[in-house]
Amino acid sequence: MKTSGHQRFEALDSLRGVCAILVVMFHMPVASHWRDWGFIQHSYLFVDYFFVLSGFVIAHAYAERLKSGRDAGRFMVRRFGRIWPLHLLMLAAFVGLELARLVFQFDGAPPFTRDRSIEAIFTNLALIQAWHVHPYLTWNGPAWTLSAEWACYLIFAGLVLVAPKRFRWIGLVLAIIGGVLVVSYARRWMNTTYDFAVPRAVYGFFLGCLLQGLWTRIPRLKGGAATVLEVAAIVAACIFIGYAQGPITVAVTLVFVILIWVFAGENGALSRVLDHPALVTLGRWSFAIYMVHMFILTVMMIVARKLDWVPVRRIDFGSIWLNDLFAVAMFGFIVAVAVVAHRLVEQPAQRMIDRWTKPKAA
Repeated sequence: MKTSGHQRFEALDSLRGVCAILVVMFHMPVASHWRDWGFIQHSYLFVDYFFVLSGFVIAHAYAERLKSGRDAGRFMVRRFGRIWPLHLLMLAAFVGLELARLVFQFDGAPPFTRDRSIEAIFTNLALIQAWHVHPYLTWNGPAWTLSAEWACYLIFAGLVLVAPKRFRWIGLVLAIIGGVLVVSYARRWMNTTYDFAVPRAVYGFFLGCLLQGLWTRIPRLKGGAATVLEVAAIVAACIFIGYAQGPITVAVTLVFVILIWVFAGENGALSRVLDHPALVTLGRWSFAIYMVHMFILTVMMIVARKLDWVPVRRIDFGSIWLNDLFAVAMFGFIVAVAVVAHRLVEQPAQRMIDRWTKPKAA
């Protein structure tokens, strides 16, 4: 495998795609067979895989490249350009839905109130909506992770500039503080978003940075032993997430640190499965899947209520098998919309930002 800062960890990317699908399953309001499984009920924890992985790959790509304020500025612009265009698209979609609610009054929800307030539009545009400035999630709820990760990027750039040789250890201190804050003060521990989102993200992100600095120095198993370790890591992570509740959920970040260490080297047979082009492609679509799914589910619920498909709080057609088929169809539709958003918005925006921030030849 390559060891340059441009290395792409494809097995980890594929796992990110799987995690995005599991987050969608957690949010899917359909009375399917799997809806009440403990594993699905706790799948909000897979967001923490995103934080640890982000710290790992950001440290791998940029820890040795931020030498000056100009480098740090270029880094921030590039990161902003990676997450903001798709965030802007989905924010615009939600605002458009609210304008339609204002004009056509198609349900009883008062437009532009509470989590859909005018002021929250501006905090979302600035990516500060999850910095404990609102008492609830706003607009495109899942975008809280972008807000929290944006704070991590700012801290990362500052630490690398000020203490390039010690930033990982300073980050470890911040990670410990973040974890302690979550376990001590977050009302639902790791199921925290708008209030303790930044400590939760810092906890995972900077453990990911530390892992990146250590992973090449830790001996890794090869061949059959690596395969056994990979299978064990996946099984352990699934069991933990399936049963973890209360304060112990804070340990999920450590579970993902181990998982990423195991799969970063891609030494076992399970890594080779994850390297399949279909799964790698799913990983590349994962950000778009994560960003578009809540808007689609919101519109779906509005339509379902109009058609009396929601007897209580979930869509239910009276047949759990029919519910399963409907849920699978919604998954397919979400992925299809995500692919369009990825190709028409996410990729062109990334290419444009990359051109703008490409260092000029001397």
